[in-house]
Amino acid sequence: MLKSKTMKKEKWDGRSRPSNDLYKKNFDRIFGKKEKTTSDLLMEGYEEEKKILEEEDGTTQEAN
Repeated sequence: MLKSKTMKKEKWDGRSRPSNDLYKKNFDRIFGKKEKTTSDLLMEGYEEEKKILEEEDGTTQEAN
């Protein structure tokens, strides 16, 4: 029982669908826009606070 070489499965090219504005619009219409979770909001607050603290540390080091 030999398998024919013509029966090989085509390789997937990594692109299942085009990503254009119409696709994004319809995706948002169907599934709705993702609301931010609590962890996303906390992470944003952490990043902002970190940035503020780095700015404060930078100004005090320059003054010394």
